[in-house]
Amino acid sequence: MKRTIKIFAKSTIMAIGLALVATTAGADGLTSVENAIKYRKSVMNALGGHMGSIARIANGEVEYTEHILGHSTAINAIASMTANIFPRGSGGSNSRAKDEVWQDTAKFDEAVKAFQSAAANLLQAANSGEKDAVGAALSGVGKSCGTCHKTFRKPN
Repeated sequence: MKRTIKIFAKSTIMAIGLALVATTAGADGLTSVENAIKYRKSVMNALGGHMGSIARIANGEVEYTEHILGHSTAINAIASMTANIFPRGSGGSNSRAKDEVWQDTAKFDEAVKAFQSAAANLLQAANSGEKDAVGAALSGVGKSCGTCHKTFRKPN
């Protein structure tokens, strides 16, 4: 229980810090479409890095089991910011986001909520320390990402 409270507190602090950084960046000029797209790509690359790291641990490629919680916490924080990194007008040729992101906002919001729920499940599994639960929860995150990508992301 004590560990869960510490992790929740760290996650909350991380999310607040990231929100403050994003707010400050916006005040400093990260408002152009091009910079919004660059920022979104960085966030998504970070997400992929954390997911790939957990997968390598779960598959036994590396022995950093104690890092699963940190990666899961980061994924949960990224999930909390996903909805607002797609500002209207940040599509176009430099973005893989399809116009459907802004044309079917209800469906996009539903996909984001599914990702957030899957990320929360992953964090819960990481807190349990059960490797099988982490693997299943990571699969759930991957499925939520894939579902969103099929509908809202252009192919390479």
